[in-house]
Amino acid sequence: MVALRTAFDRQLNALEGDVRQIASMVERQLADAVQALQTRDTALAQSVIDMDVEVNRLRYEVEEQSYLLLALQQPTAGDMRRIVACVSIATNLERMGDHAAGIARLALRLCEQPVALAVPAFSDMASRAIANLRLVMEALEKQDADLARKVVQYDWPIDGMHRQVYEQMIQTMIGDPGTVECATMLLWVSHNLERYADRILNISERVIYMVTGVLHEARIDPMP
Repeated sequence: MVALRTAFDRQLNALEGDVRQIASMVERQLADAVQALQTRDTALAQSVIDMDVEVNRLRYEVEEQSYLLLALQQPTAGDMRRIVACVSIATNLERMGDHAAGIARLALRLCEQPVALAVPAFSDMASRAIANLRLVMEALEKQDADLARKVVQYDWPIDGMHRQVYEQMIQTMIGDPGTVECATMLLWVSHNLERYADRILNISERVIYMVTGVLHEARIDPMP
């Protein structure tokens, strides 16, 4: 029985290791996508899009391995939460990769635009989102619900920057109709960044559930 439990623990740890690998990949995707956008690097943008295929493959592999563990083993309630959390986290990470790839596709289109608008805030938004992703993955590894909860407050500045970019682009389009196409694509970039960051909150919720057994929305409104 002890040997079986040890083998099962190894499988669970391996599963969570695969999830962390996906997290590392989507972190790189976002950093490279925003760099490609800011530097008009088409080769880098294409590499982000190409990486998405591998992220998708690993996500399905995590899901398949999770279902096998549920079907073939006899997990305790805590084990089941770990397994289910891995499926949910891998799914959210895969969607984050989609958002990064979406930014890369927009970067390719923006390279063809005669009008070039700069949005320095995108680099800050990406850096903050990556920091939040690292924090929540640390919370997963340590099984630390309190650490996962901290991610919520760190998401507010990203939301604020997204609103500022929206207002900036609207004013830019009003002031110069020739910028409409470029500014619209930059609005989609900002949207993808904001959605990427929001999915980190979904991961935070799952980490909290895995540790505490309580599932609820992690996001709360900031204090006025």
